[in-house]
Amino acid sequence: MAQGLYPVDYSFWVNGITDTEGLFNEAFPVGSRAELPIPKLQELPLMQRRRLSRLGKIALSTLLPLFKSHPGTESDSAFVFVSRWGDIHLTVQSLEELAREKTISPTVFSTSVHNAIGGLFSLFTQFHGNVTSISGGADRFSAALTEAQALLSEYRQVFVCIYEDQTPEVFKPYRDDFLPPFAVSVLFTQEDNDPSTIVETSSQISTSRTELDELMDFLKFITDRGDTVTFSSGRTWKRTSLQAPSC
Repeated sequence: MAQGLYPVDYSFWVNGITDTEGLFNEAFPVGSRAELPIPKLQELPLMQRRRLSRLGKIALSTLLPLFKSHPGTESDSAFVFVSRWGDIHLTVQSLEELAREKTISPTVFSTSVHNAIGGLFSLFTQFHGNVTSISGGADRFSAALTEAQALLSEYRQVFVCIYEDQTPEVFKPYRDDFLPPFAVSVLFTQEDNDPSTIVETSSQISTSRTELDELMDFLKFITDRGDTVTFSSGRTWKRTSLQAPSC
């Protein structure tokens, strides 16, 4: 039987919202990226903050508080960074500069690679243990849970950080499924200190659902507002009670 996931703590930033009450009452109109307040990350030195992209600041604003509240060592903790698109705005910027035959900015390129945010996190915190970056495509949330489940066979706790930026305007002619910028970090442990565990159940028939629907369903599931979540791939995860039945 596959090992379960015990969710210990979580933190999120979705379209500027960081509390559950505001999160589930928000219609999420997709507006201008420039209008959204970006996390300040005052706990980091100025020179480190300058090295982070907008998406990097959003992602670390959810992960750093968890790591501070639940510190771990390189031998007992692992980190998983998950993003389908990565820092897509920086990638588009670099491609546009190439199309105009301009020189690509080394800073922009170095922060646009898929593992840049995980690498900067490791550098800033001096954590030199297991740091993994994955994509997972459209099934990013299930991929994140699967990776955490696998790592818990080796580590006491696993931090998962899932993030995306708002889809660039240049993609509009090719897709109509747009996400707001978001990041959600969850700490899982192998210790049985939670009344429920998350396990994967048998896959259902895949369905067509928007990425925003999947994001909101995942957040409801992680914040304990839903017992089951099924993604468009058909993969289903549920919370299973571990409390012993009363006699």
